[in-house]
Amino acid sequence: MISKYQQVKNDFLSGRLKGCKEFFEKNNYYIETAYCYLVLDNFVKAKEIFESAKDFDIRAHWGLILIQMIEQNISSPPSYFEIRNFLETDLDIFMTYFKGDIVQQIVNYSDYMAFYNPECYKFIGRAFWAHGFMPVAMFFLERAKDKLYNDPELHYLLAYIYYTSKDIKNCAKEVDTCLEILPLYSPAVKLKEKLALMNQ
Repeated sequence: MISKYQQVKNDFLSGRLKGCKEFFEKNNYYIETAYCYLVLDNFVKAKEIFESAKDFDIRAHWGLILIQMIEQNISSPPSYFEIRNFLETDLDIFMTYFKGDIVQQIVNYSDYMAFYNPECYKFIGRAFWAHGFMPVAMFFLERAKDKLYNDPELHYLLAYIYYTSKDIKNCAKEVDTCLEILPLYSPAVKLKEKLALMNQ
């Protein structure tokens, strides 16, 4: 049976904010409370909570960097693992809550973050892809290709975007590249089968 915490967390991640902040606050879930304040545009309160937890929670340290990016005043670098573990999830949260201005302010630092983790372009592209913003997703995934050419998932994501936009030639090219790198990559195998059926 799903716990009350997991239920409220799922509500928050799905864009159903009502009651979440109160539950997290009452039960001392500091990081979750801070994220509620972020989507409510109360950066002062979110920063205060992250500051109180930064010495024992890596996500709080990342939260402070996130606010620095949002406020366009970054003063401490993110770590490789912070970008890997949190960037895509946080972009997803802000897109779910229609915080396009915040998303823009974060992705303005994509080149800066890529210095610490070159996968950041893929994470950003994947977040936009998941929310249906295909041209923006394509922009960041193409940038990722310059750094991570041998990443099979990257070529599959590009192939999928080409497929949904009916660009079958480029889709087939990316699928073949993906399968050259990893011949049994299941999503690409299935997409290649779809392409084969189209050509019958």
